[in-house]
Amino acid sequence: MIKKTRFDGKLIKDLPPFTRFMPYLMKDKAGSVIYYEQDLDVTKTLADIKEINRELIKERTLITLFGLVVAAAARTLSQRPKLNRFISGYRYWQRNNIQITFVAKKEITDDGKEVNVKITFAPDETLASAAKKIHTEVKKAVSEDGAENEKVVDTIMKLPSFLVKLLVKAMNFLDQHNLMARSLIESDPMWCSVFMTNVGSFGLDAPFHHLFERGNCPVFVSVGKVREEFKMNEKGEVEKKSMLRLRYTFDDRIADGVYMGRALDLMRSYIENPDLLLSSI
Repeated sequence: MIKKTRFDGKLIKDLPPFTRFMPYLMKDKAGSVIYYEQDLDVTKTLADIKEINRELIKERTLITLFGLVVAAAARTLSQRPKLNRFISGYRYWQRNNIQITFVAKKEITDDGKEVNVKITFAPDETLASAAKKIHTEVKKAVSEDGAENEKVVDTIMKLPSFLVKLLVKAMNFLDQHNLMARSLIESDPMWCSVFMTNVGSFGLDAPFHHLFERGNCPVFVSVGKVREEFKMNEKGEVEKKSMLRLRYTFDDRIADGVYMGRALDLMRSYIENPDLLLSSI
């Protein structure tokens, strides 16, 4: 018997029969994945960020291009809530909050240890408030105070292999039956609205990333490096543009293509026009 309530989401009951049937047809994320690529013109964006930071620095914080992408994703989820759903126990759930996870390095070296940063955003988050949250949570994550999740993993990996396998199976079973402990869901980075990776900070192009079967995250976003391209404008003149590539991985069962497409258009508008995020909704 599957429990019909869970703390991180509300059961959605008014779905069309075919939508409710999809988790039975496509049982996991790997078999339900859709990939999408988006090239954004961030020429104006980069100039806007410099102007915005002149004000934010007075509050002892700054917004980066990646921080802007995170804030844009949070605002998009608030405006397109079907993307903030997940599937558990063959049922659809509306997530109760907006949570975005990304990876930060303690040191920018080949051997620098990676830590997961999981942040809860308000639906009307502004660039200023998002910048403060990101700064605070990254600082906490790379310190010893933010190593709680790492300590749990370190403890688990001291167990014999067969016990680790048994533990993972048990946790997956508990989650699918809505019996997972609240503390585990809150601390685990794989239970979130969106998972992001900022490979552009290492000078890399964005890859198409897989979705993790563990947890209930239905969207993965890879953020690549800013590259210069020459493009022709409406007057037939060649201009140099700064372009940013985002690559998305979606669980196709969450929302239909039209809904996702409009969400991506909204994401583009927020990134190419950061001033839209300066105030709350």
